[in-house]
Amino acid sequence: MDDNGGSGRGTNQPLLTNPETIMFDGKGTMYIMNENAKLVSLTDFKPQAEKGATDNGNDTTATNIMTAKATEVADLGMGRQLGGKFDEKGCLYYADVMLGLARVCNLQSTKPSIVEVVASRVKLSDGTLSPIAFADDVDIGPKTGHVYFSDASDIRTDQDVVTGEWDVLYAAKMEFMRGGRTGRLLRYRPETGKVDILATGAAMANGVAVDKGENYVLYTSTFESAVMKHYLKGEKAGTTERVLQISGFLDGIDCSFQRKSSIDGDGPVCYVAVPSTIPSSVRAIFAVPAWLGKSLRLFLMMVPRTWAPAAAHYGGVAEIHPGDENTPANIIRMFQDPTGTDVSMITGVTEYGGNLYLGSLDHNYVGVVSLD
Repeated sequence: MDDNGGSGRGTNQPLLTNPETIMFDGKGTMYIMNENAKLVSLTDFKPQAEKGATDNGNDTTATNIMTAKATEVADLGMGRQLGGKFDEKGCLYYADVMLGLARVCNLQSTKPSIVEVVASRVKLSDGTLSPIAFADDVDIGPKTGHVYFSDASDIRTDQDVVTGEWDVLYAAKMEFMRGGRTGRLLRYRPETGKVDILATGAAMANGVAVDKGENYVLYTSTFESAVMKHYLKGEKAGTTERVLQISGFLDGIDCSFQRKSSIDGDGPVCYVAVPSTIPSSVRAIFAVPAWLGKSLRLFLMMVPRTWAPAAAHYGGVAEIHPGDENTPANIIRMFQDPTGTDVSMITGVTEYGGNLYLGSLDHNYVGVVSLD
């Protein structure tokens, strides 16, 4: 799926530029947040070619590409926006690597929308304030309206002064290379305006998803290749446990508790973005003794940015059962583009209307997988 033109901030770039997260409002309108801090709606979908048309002799490629009208809805400021979610009132809560957790409402108004910073710091147990350095993903509790979001790392991302592009991946690489576990799961309560810490110690806290009953929150710990579960209710309330390992680095996660897997009908399903397999250079660090691995990490932190380990060219999504009292969490099936030919570096996955919508920091289109 591609857009039909438009312009970025001060450039001739298309509006659909490096969309990490695909979002839908209460009316079913699709939105993305692009590299240039624009909130963009995508409407008027149609096939790029009629059925039976060919593209270089291939009669499937042309008809599998959809075009859409891309419209700038709001300017979200000067940061880089990653995850986002609409609440029942139509307000968009989103994670911004500069601002923290932000909100924009009244998107249908003729007046310019106002960006509100709702959480840039969180109070620690000793009363000091800790900055939210790398807000990453967002989900909203269906029962309480509480906003659950991840603070991936205490390393801030930066922006290329020449191109204006945000290098969010390098901050993640730095977290890995130093062996950091500074990622946190946070919660914002709109009724009080307060933020609290639910879980700490993640090796790059990333995707966030809340279950239908708001009994627990799932989040991914990227460099542990782990799906974590923090319990909000029940006997385990307030505790966190690792429930699933998935080969590769993990990013966004989305849970649809309105549908069940066509393969495993015993429970709900979630979808986890797997942007990259583990590069050989990283496997080497894992394979050697700890003292040598620490030296290798230190060396990688000292070399020029361009020498940092590159992510493998790959795209994948894992369909998982999140686990319950009867069934342990497990992988149901994998959707993969092993060489990243069509969709690579999948950082966000959203299930809507029987389709998976795939976001990426690698390309300027939205990938779509039909679950039917």
